[in-house]
Parts: sequence; structure tokens; C-alpha cells
Amino acid sequence: MPMHAAARKSMMFSMKKFRIFLSSVQSEFATERRLLAEYIRTDALLGRFFDIFLFEEAVARDRSPACVYLGEVEQSDVYMGLLGSEFGHETESGVSATESEYDLATRLGKTRLVFIKSVSRRDPREIRFVEKVQGEVTRKSFKDFDSLRFAVYGALVRHLEQCGYVRMTPFDASFDTGLTMDDIDPEKVSEFLKRARMAKKLTVPPDADVKWLLEKLDAISADGKLSNAAVLLFSKDPQRKFLASEVKCLQYWGREVERPIPSYKILHGGLIDMIEESLAFVMSRIDHEVGEPLRGGVAPGHDELPELAVREAIVNAVCHRDYVDNGSVQIMLFSDRLEILNPGTLPKGWTAERLLRTHDSKARNLTIAQALNWAGYVEKSGNGTESIVRRCLDAGLPKPEYHPDNVDFKVIIWRDPARLGPVGAQSGPSRGPVRAQLGRSQGAVRAQSPREKCLILLAGSELKRKEIAVGVRMPSRSGYLSRMLAELVEDGLIERTIPDKPNSSQQRYRLTEKGQQVVRGNNDK
Repeated sequence: MPMHAAARKSMMFSMKKFRIFLSSVQSEFATERRLLAEYIRTDALLGRFFDIFLFEEAVARDRSPACVYLGEVEQSDVYMGLLGSEFGHETESGVSATESEYDLATRLGKTRLVFIKSVSRRDPREIRFVEKVQGEVTRKSFKDFDSLRFAVYGALVRHLEQCGYVRMTPFDASFDTGLTMDDIDPEKVSEFLKRARMAKKLTVPPDADVKWLLEKLDAISADGKLSNAAVLLFSKDPQRKFLASEVKCLQYWGREVERPIPSYKILHGGLIDMIEESLAFVMSRIDHEVGEPLRGGVAPGHDELPELAVREAIVNAVCHRDYVDNGSVQIMLFSDRLEILNPGTLPKGWTAERLLRTHDSKARNLTIAQALNWAGYVEKSGNGTESIVRRCLDAGLPKPEYHPDNVDFKVIIWRDPARLGPVGAQSGPSRGPVRAQLGRSQGAVRAQSPREKCLILLAGSELKRKEIAVGVRMPSRSGYLSRMLAELVEDGLIERTIPDKPNSSQQRYRLTEKGQQVVRGNNDK
């Protein structure tokens, strides 16, 4: 090995680690202290750059405890304080050991990282200490160890950046766009806070605003710049900065990718908006059985695919995709399956089999995952993929499949195989061309979905809503029927005969030219 290379390697391994002094009331935070020390020491990044001192691990010394911990503060580079409900033992000067350590770190100009636990009751003396800290340093609150770990990781990585040891942060935690709070869409923030309150995974104060949320997510820099996560979640036009963050939704009536495409949408907007629109795209295009109306006129319904499983798969794709990649999330609905494809590979050493077991959560985009967790979309337990499998099996569907490779990750949720029959079999009214098209593409014929039945009914006819309802065997006042007709109009497959008066009693529907091409099975778009 050349001398200069050996010297560099020697310097790398002899580099002094930053020493963290963990300060708290030991009895109150015994579990958090142990888990936090273990996390920092074993994390691939943090363990390389940081060491942590716990008083309970110190060897016996012929010195008073106060001298020991204050001496350790002097020897440390970072003061990390955990504040909760208890004040701890009060010294003669009227402060606790934790406050003494904090004060010394302040006088010595140490880096101070303070994390305040959300509690229902706090010692009045601790309240005074918390107020003092809040007036002097930027602090983060936490609810449980997961949120503490998230906050500590972000703070320590930022410390490494400031010291020049790390020059690259995770994509969603980076500040690449130069956008500021002026670029935030207030409606997106308002909707997010509403969802967070309903999910009850985050305590949202009544006066919570944009600044509060961004600071809570650690998604705004000291000079007011938005993180990439904040841009994707809350900015007015995320695709202006990250074009590939769009979601492409396609529907094919066969088993293969072929034209004409009955429905194709490219979704833009914030991540939550695209999740909801993607879910609506799928759920409005699968079979939906409507039962007999119950008392009050409400008819129970049953979706062919479990909505929660579809939602989980879409959320995973949007949350865990590689946003540095120029590819987009693609959601493709075929006659026999739903495929969800997203750019990005599994964590190193992971396999598809591991996903099917309960596993640690390894979020590629930690800030985005935290936000979606607060909004009720993501669980941190690592059982999302297992949940998709369980819900599909409970619905009598085949087991979903996961196909990772070196570039993309694909999830397949299989549709009900009972819908398929031998080629040439008839199921419900058919007029030939669509039936033949399906037979050529998939080698089997399946029971038609309500959308397909509607298009076939309108071939050569103009029908009222009630007539369509009879043909697709749905109640005329069904909300599902309303959504289906609206989707077909939006897709350009049908049109209203009185477009200016959509609720007219004389309103009828008819096929557009595009709809006629789909019914004829024309291979031109």
C-alpha cells in the first residue's frame, strides 16, 4: 500500500469521536438512556462519529458524583439533555444535577441538544427549567422513543454537517431547492394538521401553524429554507422542483400492457394528495358489489380488493421510493392484478422474504415517513407489507408478491381469480368487440366490471342514469354509481348530452369517440 494511502487510512481509524454527555433524571429516563446509547453506538453512521457517556456506566471513583458528571461535561463535545416531568435532586443552589450540567455546558460553549418529552404533568421547578432552555436553544419535543430517535438522528447529522464531517444528508432532509415558507400551500398544511389531530399520533396545539409544523418536522433551516420533504409535502407546486415525484396511474383491461388504454392519469401535487387520488383511481375501477338496501336506504358494499391493503401499498411506494431517481411511481391496474412500481431498492441485505415477516422499519425518507405517520398513513412497527398480505388472504385473494431488483421495487396484488373463466365463456351482457379484445390479451374472459358494462350499454345508445343503474345492477342513487360516471366523464370515455346542466332530469350519457375506440378494441389510442 502506498505511504500516502496508509497515512490516510491511519488517520481515518485514529479520528477522535465526538463525545456526548447524556443528561437527564436517571430514574425517569432509564429506558430511554439505555436504548439511546445502544442506538448511537450501533448505528452505522452515528457509531462512527460519536461516543456517549452514561453516568450509570461509570466506574467507581474517589470523587463526588457532582465532580464526576461536571468533569465529564467538560470533557465532552456535545451536551444532550432529556427533560420530562421530574426535576430531580435539588442542590444547595436550588438547581438539579441536570440543570447544573446544562449551565456548565452553556458557560463552556458546548453544543447543546435538548429534547423535551410531552407529559401530562411537570414539576413546577422543571417547568421553570424548560422555560429557561426554550429561551436559549432550539429544542425538540418527543412522545416516545421512536420520535426521540428520529429527533436525535437529525440533530447529530446536522452537527456532523456543521463540522464538515458529513457532506451528504438523506434526500428528504436536504435543503436543495431554495424555497421558503412563502412557497408553502396553507391549505395543504391545514389539511395535514386536521389529519394529524384525527390520527392522534401527534399532539397538535389549537394554534399550530406552518412554522410550528415545519419546526416539528425539522424541515426548515435556520435561514428559512424548506427541506425537500417540506417541498414534496406542502409546497404549492412540488413537481416544479421535483418533476419525477409525480405518480402515473394506468388501467388496462387485459393482462398485458397494450393499447387502447381505457384510463391514464398523471397525478401532480403534494404527496398526500397524490396518495388519495391514486387510491381513488384504483378503487373506482375495480369490481364493487352492492347488497340489498338496509333500513334507512343504505346499501352495504364490498370491494373486490381490500381498500386498506391497496392504500398501504400506495403509501409505501410514495414514502419509500428513491426521489433522486428520475423514474416515477407507476400504478397499473390489469384485469388480473394491481401492480405498483416505484424507483428504489431494498436496504442492503434485505430480501422479499424478509418483508413478509415483521421487521424493523428502515425508512429511506425518514422525514417523509415521520410526517405520514403523524397523518395516520404509516406505522413504524415494520409490519406494513405483512398487513397487505394478511388483508388480501382474509379477503380470499391470492398471496401478494414482492419483486425487488437492482433498480425498482414492484408489488403485485392479485385480483379475484374467480372473476376469470375459460375463453369464450359469457358473463353478463356482451356485444363482442370488448369481449374479443379481452380474450386476445389475457387468454381468458372475466366477469365485466361495472365500468365495462356501462361502456357496452352506451355503445350506440344514449341512456339516463336510471337506465345505466339497471344495466350495471346498481341502485340509481348509489354513490359508487355517481363516482363511476364522473370518472368515465373525466377519462373522456363518456360525455353528458346536457353538459351545462349535469343534474338535469333529462340528462343522458353517451360514448365519446375515445370510448367508441375502446369498445371496438381499436389499437389506435
